[in-house]
Amino acid sequence: MASNPHIKGNIIKNIVVLIIGFALYAPIESALSQIKYEQTNDFLLLISMLLVTVCFANFAFTYEKSHMSTKLGRLLAHFSTGVFMLLIALMLESITLAVKVVYPSFYTMILGFSVLIYIGIILYDFWDLLRAKS
Repeated sequence: MASNPHIKGNIIKNIVVLIIGFALYAPIESALSQIKYEQTNDFLLLISMLLVTVCFANFAFTYEKSHMSTKLGRLLAHFSTGVFMLLIALMLESITLAVKVVYPSFYTMILGFSVLIYIGIILYDFWDLLRAKS
């Protein structure tokens, strides 16, 4: 891994995304408390559709087709994947918190699934970066 010079930038990006995700947990929880109980299922449906869309964008992107040899190319690649990963993290948080309200008995399970999904997305991001030829 040390032979790929872009790993450091990717690690920094992932740490920043996680910090922002954790920092926004309380505001998201507060905002979701304003949703009426009857509207929570509609919210879950909407956020799930948005999550699918951003996941598609994230997986459609590949470092392999990026210009990682230029500073601008690296910046655009890391910024775009960072935005996608942040949106995924925030939507997973939103879904998990909404499930906590509507289906409290499923909260732990959904939290576990969300964490595993996000770990998989991080691993995919690193795998895609490592397979790219810079």
